[in-house]
Amino acid sequence: MMDIKRITFVWNADFSFASGVRALKEAVEGHHSCTLCEIAYHRVTQTGEWKAYKKELRTSLKADVREPCRNQLTQEEIHVIAGDFPAVLAHTNEGVIKLLGSKDVDSCLGEFSALRSKLNKAIVIVV
Repeated sequence: MMDIKRITFVWNADFSFASGVRALKEAVEGHHSCTLCEIAYHRVTQTGEWKAYKKELRTSLKADVREPCRNQLTQEEIHVIAGDFPAVLAHTNEGVIKLLGSKDVDSCLGEFSALRSKLNKAIVIVV
């Protein structure tokens, strides 16, 4: 049984001025090229249900929640993700593992409840 110390939601975007401008343009147009962003954001702000879920994860797992872009990852995270963006990682007492990959996130079709269900199932398997 592993202890999860941190959940990391990795956006399929780079942290840069150009990426920020592109994200704003997408928000104005009402869509996101990153399916995880589509689930977590309404236009340019995170949804209430997303914020509440992060708080729930912090409380239930006693874990930190981190939300970096692709170019803000550690070497270990880069190795685990292996180019599969967006993704959700767990930092455990045994190392970093991928809980959800891009196919898992994309198959949620922008629905928060679908992502929540998939991630909760993945977490149960780990803990």
